[in-house]
Order: sequence, then C-alpha cells, then structure tokens
Amino acid sequence: MESGADSVAPLNLLLVVLVFGLVLLWSELWRKPVVRLAAKQPRPLKPKTGADCPLCQAEQGAITNEGTEAISPRSWREGRSRRGRKKGSVTEGYACGQVGCLYYGITDTAIHALVADGHHGKYERIQDLKCQACGHKFTVRRHTVLYRLKTHSVRVAEALTFLAEGVDVSVLERIWQISEGTLRTWLTRAGLHAEKLHEHFFRGLRFAHIQLDELWANAR
Repeated sequence: MESGADSVAPLNLLLVVLVFGLVLLWSELWRKPVVRLAAKQPRPLKPKTGADCPLCQAEQGAITNEGTEAISPRSWREGRSRRGRKKGSVTEGYACGQVGCLYYGITDTAIHALVADGHHGKYERIQDLKCQACGHKFTVRRHTVLYRLKTHSVRVAEALTFLAEGVDVSVLERIWQISEGTLRTWLTRAGLHAEKLHEHFFRGLRFAHIQLDELWANAR
C-alpha cells in the first residue's frame, strides 16, 4: 500500500503544475493590453482680434521683436546666375502673398524674388507677377479696390470721385447705365480699403505739435 501511495504523489504534483501552467497561459492570452493615455496638451488659443493673429501681423509688417529689428532674408539676386536675362519689370512695392514663402511680405525689389509673368485683361493690360522662390503667381491689383473688377479702372476711379463729391448714386446709374448694386459695391470696397490704409499708417502716431486745417465732407 505504501508503494502505491508513493507513485500517486508525483502524479498529483504533476497535475497541479499543469493546471497552474494552464491558468497562467489562459490569463496571458486574455489579458487586455494596457493603453497609456498621452499627456494632455494645452489647447491652442484662437486669435480674437487682428493683433492676436500672427498672419495678420505679418501682412501688416508688425512681426518684430521688442527692441530688435526684423532680419530680412538673403537677396534673391545673390543666389541666381548673372548670365541670365536682366530684370526689366518694376516690382517695387509688391510682395509675395504666399505665407510659407521666405520672401513673404517683402516689398523691396533688391531682396524679393518677383518678376513679370505676362498680362491679362480684356479692356486694359493688367500686369501679372510671379515669385521665383515659391512659384506663387498673382496680379498687381491684388489687395486693391480694382481686384477682380472687369470694368475699366478709369471708370471706377471716376465713379468713386463723383460719389466722394456727393453725386447721388441714381445719377451715375442713369448716365452710365451701371446698376446701383455695382456702384455701391465699388464704394464699399473703397471704404474698406481706405480703412485698412488708415489703420496701417496712422495707428500709434505720436506728435509733439499738430495743425488741423478746415475739412468739410458730406456723409450719406
């Protein structure tokens, strides 16, 4: 009887080991992977005004560090070959409007990479420009009152002059056969453009002495 009991003991021990191993294997197979959440990043604040938006500040040339001057990129002329055709178009005062371009917002013709890129227009030749650095193309009328207007620029200038002098919209509509909606659209665009120019050139000015002359204007 003792020999039978001695032979059963190793079998029981082996059975316990097998059951324990199956339990461990089963737990490993069904264990769910632990997903660690990434650290929560602070939410970027949305700009509420033009002063909070870096793109708006770049368009106005206001991105400069306090107490330091803005560093201009290398002149485009220095990196191009001298054997090519010399630049004959006037690009002073115009700038590339592509935000990611190295020469974005630079109006100096000695630095930027703008060249003439043909003309377009049905009633008058409108110059097109191209930035050689990024390939962005645009017209010289971009960001002006005449942008995407099909009417001759002389007629638009005459209409805005008459409206500024107090001529009624119905008079111009009857004489030139131009709809009242078109004339008011021109007037609205001119007013918005004048407001931007005023904010750009006349904000933050400080004068020791100032003289004001008489000014009379009719507002409708």
